[in-house]
Amino acid sequence: MNNALTDYSKAIEINPNFAKAYFSRGLTYARSEEWDLAISDFSKAIELNSNLKEVYLQRGIVYSHIGQWDKAITDYDIALYIDPNYTLAHENREIAYKNIIKSK
Repeated sequence: MNNALTDYSKAIEINPNFAKAYFSRGLTYARSEEWDLAISDFSKAIELNSNLKEVYLQRGIVYSHIGQWDKAITDYDIALYIDPNYTLAHENREIAYKNIIKSK
């Protein structure tokens, strides 16, 4: 994974406005369970291109991993606003809602 992080970081250095490089690096951080770094990169990707439904989905998944269900649902909602037929966002939002109910 270290090589991937190096490559994505180099791509960002070359073009700091390359949203997909932030997204990909965020995925790498998420796989390593470096949640804060993943959220930071996903947020930067969204800042650069707010139409990438996959970024909202993945940031929502990270929020779910750390128990921030409301933030996760917000991200799933935005992904579904972009693509109402985005099945993964529907499934993950349902799981987040169930976890909110469980935690009460």
